[in-house]
Amino acid sequence: MSNHIICFSPRGATLGQRILALEDVFTADWELTQCFGADHESLSDWTKRVFQPGNNLLFIGAAGIAVRAIAPYVRAKQSDPAVVVMDEKANWCIPILSGHLGGANLLADKLAKMTGAQAAITTATDVRGVWAVDSWAKREGLKVINPGKIKEISAGLLRGQTKKMFSEFPIAGKLPTGVVFSDAASCDIYVGIHRLADRERQPLYLVPQALCVGIGCRKGASREQIDALFEKVMEQNCIWHEAIEMVCSIDLKKEEPGLLDFCAEHFWGLKTYDAETLRNLKGAFTASTFVKQVTGVDNVCERSAKKGSGNGEIRIPKTAQNGVTIAVAMKTVEISFKSR
Repeated sequence: MSNHIICFSPRGATLGQRILALEDVFTADWELTQCFGADHESLSDWTKRVFQPGNNLLFIGAAGIAVRAIAPYVRAKQSDPAVVVMDEKANWCIPILSGHLGGANLLADKLAKMTGAQAAITTATDVRGVWAVDSWAKREGLKVINPGKIKEISAGLLRGQTKKMFSEFPIAGKLPTGVVFSDAASCDIYVGIHRLADRERQPLYLVPQALCVGIGCRKGASREQIDALFEKVMEQNCIWHEAIEMVCSIDLKKEEPGLLDFCAEHFWGLKTYDAETLRNLKGAFTASTFVKQVTGVDNVCERSAKKGSGNGEIRIPKTAQNGVTIAVAMKTVEISFKSR
């Protein structure tokens, strides 16, 4: 994720610098681009460069400029970045794209409160005070598997219908108006790492990145061999790929080409640990004398998964195939309806 401000006048630049100086507004640094004067980056080039999933874009200027700039790149609510417009006098702060899933509404509200502007929020759930499931998912770090279902949930709540939720994890706080807990078989919203294979009408799936995949492999194991076992494990256990936070292994594998290619293919980071760190973990592990002779620790996949998950529970023990071993551990998951 990266964050970008663009302005079109000296007054807009002054506001941009003022925003950059505010404390606790942003969780990451912002880049300020001045689209005026000599030798500046063009608006079209800037937009093409920064219009990427997960980014935050702030236009300081006319809303029409922003609309025309982003129009060629708008694709889908689950991937479009958050886009907010402010006038150069900081009177209005207007989210114009990805208000809920991208977090533009939250960004506009936060900017407005800290600059004295008025946030102009236009999404129906916010205007009518109805719980917005996509905003909540964004805030709680839940991945939306089937965003087309969001409209169905929101439309039902706006009509006064009751929507049923099932969660694999405890959720702190009071349920929103119109939402009740139910079993998995009848829910409209499913919060968890699993998919339901036996339901004709699927719920809206909200998935926390709760899992760490531990991988061990022989030298020279290919990406295809690792991927084959991984897909087998995921399919057998009905687990969403989106539930994976990272891949872990022993440091002997930190430059293993097949493992690096596997992680790159799925856009996951690889974290490795030395043998002593893995050996010192407490718990019951599937021991292998051969693995211990080669690596100095009796099990790589289970121990690295447990370490990577913050000493979490091993949900899928060691599974082996073609010189590759995989285990999956789950970290502690905290989800809340309370405002953060």
